[in-house]
Amino acid sequence: MDTKKFETRLRAQRREISDALSAVAERLAVPQGESGGELTLADQHPADAATETTQRELDLTHKRRFEQKLVRIDAAIDRIAKGTYGRCAVCGQAIPEERLEIVPATSYCVKDAAHEREDR
Repeated sequence: MDTKKFETRLRAQRREISDALSAVAERLAVPQGESGGELTLADQHPADAATETTQRELDLTHKRRFEQKLVRIDAAIDRIAKGTYGRCAVCGQAIPEERLEIVPATSYCVKDAAHEREDR
């Protein structure tokens, strides 16, 4: 298996996700209520405040998901360095290359993929 190819893909994914995480973090750095140009949430129409609250919740969810993805990608890059990439963390069997093409950060074979869902 060409682990260099997977490492290149994982590092590219890491950069993309890091960039997206930075954008979300910038939005979250602006106190709620200030992004709409109003001085306080009390100055806003209730629908505007609800929209802003919904967007803040979405940003927090995206932030958490991006952070989780980065942890999985970093772990996969570490497995490449250790020479254990492509082996299932549960049964130790080789993970089919087709699966790694689809989910390069996975540490589980198809049979043990339920563990992957538990990690999310």
